[in-house]
Amino acid sequence: YWFIFCFTSACGFCLTEVDGVDYRKSFSDWWKGEMKTIKYPSKGTIFDYFVKDSKFEEWASAVDEIEYSSETPMGEVTVPTSETAAMTYIKKSLIRKNHSIMLIGLAGCGKTQSCLGLLRSLPPDEFTFYAMNMSYYTDSSLLQAMMENPLEKKAGKLFAPPGKLQLIYFIDDLNMPALDKYNTQSAIELMKEKQDYSHWWDRGKITVKDIGNTQYMCCMNPTAGSFIVNPRLQRHFWTCAVPFPGQGALQTIYSTFMKGHFDRLSFKATVQESVSGVIKAALSLHSNVVGSFRKTASNFHYEFNIRHMSGVFAGLLAAKPTEFADAEKLVLLWIHESERVYGDRLVCVADLKKYRSLAGELSKKMFGKFNFQKYFQDKNPEPLVF
Repeated sequence: YWFIFCFTSACGFCLTEVDGVDYRKSFSDWWKGEMKTIKYPSKGTIFDYFVKDSKFEEWASAVDEIEYSSETPMGEVTVPTSETAAMTYIKKSLIRKNHSIMLIGLAGCGKTQSCLGLLRSLPPDEFTFYAMNMSYYTDSSLLQAMMENPLEKKAGKLFAPPGKLQLIYFIDDLNMPALDKYNTQSAIELMKEKQDYSHWWDRGKITVKDIGNTQYMCCMNPTAGSFIVNPRLQRHFWTCAVPFPGQGALQTIYSTFMKGHFDRLSFKATVQESVSGVIKAALSLHSNVVGSFRKTASNFHYEFNIRHMSGVFAGLLAAKPTEFADAEKLVLLWIHESERVYGDRLVCVADLKKYRSLAGELSKKMFGKFNFQKYFQDKNPEPLVF
């Protein structure tokens, strides 16, 4: 059972959806059809299961619920879901074995948040981490200076993190550095040198510096920068494709945040009851906006992802019990925050009209008992100000 779990995780997690074909699901269907000795349950894909007591259990059963307090910013909290549980479990196991990890996914799919959430949860007496962001201008000398920051000199040529700690270099946007005329990236070559030989060179004295007790965890967006990195570096990593969270996972994430605010503070019962409706409406509106406003050459910034949805919910978490005495005002706050996040990115009146009609129809459908028509009418709509 364990061999099958490890094999499918190693080979299958790097697969993703391309041009409408979900290769991870195709791999799962092929595996279930071909490998009959140890059978996976028929429900879902093979990636929905892990091994416990010599049998397969669903990841959903291993998800821990967390208590959220809105005094903590949303960006500092990672809500576990059944989709992230598998990834987190494997990443933790590989960190213990000193193996490098690379997450690949589009902008705003939660790669960075997932990694930072895991790194913050590691025992501080064993692990420490150092986060770095690469950019177009990152070269090997700048990266080396950043990577030497958390290290201290030990015996002889050895440099390592303080005490007996294991240092994890968290490097975001790995493929962003500029290519030189030989199509290489000097920062990537420095990382490869350290990974292959556990050393780099002191640029002033031209002497070797041995680097101990360090490992990599990286993220990259395959549609940005140089698209790929040197395969001689990538071979050292376990590569995992990170898809956008599904509707169920998003519902879990934002319910945790909203309930942590509205149930904890003394809001009236009518306001608390309307929270689940607002979450559903926010997820539906986001899907409608993504489907209606596509990225084009002239509107290249029409890219709506989880960051934008989180912006809407961050606005809703600013609500105070003294100001929001009824459910209607909370729904109005959602309409206002959504327009600030989505509507303000639109570049022409026609697009804004289209957005307002989407928001108007959805609010009428989801919250029919309130009359919001005056905010969406064509002539002289009432301004919505908070």
